Amino acid sequence: MPDRPLGSVKVANEVIAHIASLTACQVQGIVGMYPAKARDGHRVLPAGSSHKGVRVDLGNDALNLELFVIVDHSAHVPTVAAEVQRQVADAIDKMLGLEVREVNVFVGDVRFPEDS
Repeated sequence: MPDRPLGSVKVANEVIAHIASLTACQVQGIVGMYPAKARDGHRVLPAGSSHKGVRVDLGNDALNLELFVIVDHSAHVPTVAAEVQRQVADAIDKMLGLEVREVNVFVGDVRFPEDS
């Protein structure tokens, strides 16, 4: 059989957002995601809706992501954010074969034990 494309494969933005949010939520120091359209992170999204805390911009073969996260009070924010960026980019590359240009992390809230 010749080595030729048999068609195209397209991945919905929601799938990319799900992968990104599930990966981010596994990083130590991340409490959860908040809605991308919110002005702050006072509303934690349930695990099944965490993809709503990700904006996906896929244009001209460049993937840019914005993740809206809530961090734990004991976390070192720059370290946690860098780990989110690294793990999300790796997961998207491994699962979808898409190169991620940017993973921008927005910290909308810090959770303390008394917030629970």
